Amino acid sequence: MKTIFTLGALAHRSKFIMKLKFLRKWIFLPFVFPIILLMRIISPIVLIRTGGTSGSRIGHFAANLEKYLCEKDHDLHPKRSFDIFFHPFRICNNQLKKMWDRIPGLRISHLAWFLHHGNKLMPDAKRYEIIMDDIDLNDVMIKSNIHLQFTPNEEATVQKELINMGVHIGSTFIGLIARDSSYLKKVSPTRNWSYHNYRDSNIENYLLAAEELSRRGHFAIRMGAHVNKALKSNDPKIIDYATKGYKTDLLDIYIPARCHFFISGNTGLDALPVIFRRPLILVNLLPLEMVRGWLPNNLRLFKKHWLKEEKRFMTFREIIKSGAGKFLHAEEFDKQGIELIENTSEEIRDVVIEMDERLKGTWETTEQDEELQRQFWSLFKPNEFNSVFRCRIGAKYLQQNKDLLD
Repeated sequence: MKTIFTLGALAHRSKFIMKLKFLRKWIFLPFVFPIILLMRIISPIVLIRTGGTSGSRIGHFAANLEKYLCEKDHDLHPKRSFDIFFHPFRICNNQLKKMWDRIPGLRISHLAWFLHHGNKLMPDAKRYEIIMDDIDLNDVMIKSNIHLQFTPNEEATVQKELINMGVHIGSTFIGLIARDSSYLKKVSPTRNWSYHNYRDSNIENYLLAAEELSRRGHFAIRMGAHVNKALKSNDPKIIDYATKGYKTDLLDIYIPARCHFFISGNTGLDALPVIFRRPLILVNLLPLEMVRGWLPNNLRLFKKHWLKEEKRFMTFREIIKSGAGKFLHAEEFDKQGIELIENTSEEIRDVVIEMDERLKGTWETTEQDEELQRQFWSLFKPNEFNSVFRCRIGAKYLQQNKDLLD
């Protein structure tokens, strides 16, 4: 009981200290107003802008800053701007923070927090903010170098940790993750996150693909910070990193960065293989129109949309026309009487085989496959989510669901 009390007391103390830090920042906020006024006076000469790094959510922490740096590489931000970022109170991954902090020219300072929130109280605040997201409408990521690098010491540490997990030196490994509700409930238990539940999927449906990867000589590493259930297997090449105590902030970044390819079920961690330019399979993807079509070496599978009253699946065209292709809340699907059907174990296995064979150069496509790809992408036009379309839909998935292309 004493230990439980001590742990509880430490948790309350930590929350209290966090509140004090938050209050301290607001107390000192009035003192930065002279600097904010100076920012506006000198803005015709130097435009000082501030912005947050989105460090509390790993998907945006990774993708937003990488896209920003790619845009800077291509002069897509004002040349006379002087940009300063700040990290949030809670950081989702300290290794990723460390890597961003050592990027030359990426200015990160606590002062930016004061300037940013003080500026919001002034007119024309948007002009002094760095606007960022993870949608590469300018198609710059494919044209830019990777900005994050591991140090020799980090590389050496990781090799020891991989050996401890049972991954042989020189072996290829594939990272995989299925999105469930556990992470957000753990890190922010007071907030209702149920509107995200439409993105969830069952990790057990990935086991057949993991077994296929093992048969092909790869290690399959199931990732996740907090998960609802384990991926159970007696195969030594299938490693449930998420539940076996191997997890570190460094490995959380390294595995998606150095994997042969990555398999993700519609969650934030898949931003890491993207910023490190690793091949990526997205399964159970929703919403349909947020397909991230600009990414090369990518394969996609979508959840199917079952109309409960009509007892049939919606076609891709119907999904787009109805607006369901942009739904971001579980309630929106419920109101339209749509039940979302996960990809089967076989569908996930088949798209994994396709990716593996494409990377080996042994995949054989047919004219029918190419025609199905053309039919699918003909349904899309450049919009606020995609400017180009170069990723592919799983070949067998389209072959088996031709009726959804009508």
